[in-house]
Amino acid sequence: MDNDVVASLAVTLDGYVCRPDGSVDYLERYPIEEFDFGAFLDGIGALIMGSTSYLQAVEWGWMWGDRPTMVLTSRTGLLVPDDADIRFSNTPTPEAIRAFSAATPKRLWVFGGGKVITDGLCGGAIDTLDITVMPLAIGDGIPLFGSPYEGPMRLIESVPYVNGAIRLVYDVGSN
Repeated sequence: MDNDVVASLAVTLDGYVCRPDGSVDYLERYPIEEFDFGAFLDGIGALIMGSTSYLQAVEWGWMWGDRPTMVLTSRTGLLVPDDADIRFSNTPTPEAIRAFSAATPKRLWVFGGGKVITDGLCGGAIDTLDITVMPLAIGDGIPLFGSPYEGPMRLIESVPYVNGAIRLVYDVGSN
């Protein structure tokens, strides 16, 4: 059996992952300690993301240590943080997710962005969609879904937080 692949991220109530310029400043009012993120992260063996998400994560200060990370990109010459285990690939998203998951001893986290997640969902390469809906609407930005995804989706968990956010976990695996 292949390892579970989870796409997990925060979105605004109106469905955006970030502002038009890529900023997620709206998350600053919701400290990570208010969520059960540590338990989630303990189950993660590797990450996969697009180059825009990668560049943003590097800019913030690489938080994933030496966890193997695959960046889906055709760009070359991207910086790699010291002691980080980064691989670059221009393999189509669903195939890259499946191959990297098979080589990962624990759960694979599809970190972002929206295009990588949508492509992975539409290609049947993601098993779980784990979104935390933040209680605010920013009115404009980059949406979670840039193209249609019509399922399957089965809600398997919901967790309300005292700060007004709600975590929704969907089984989307039909693979």
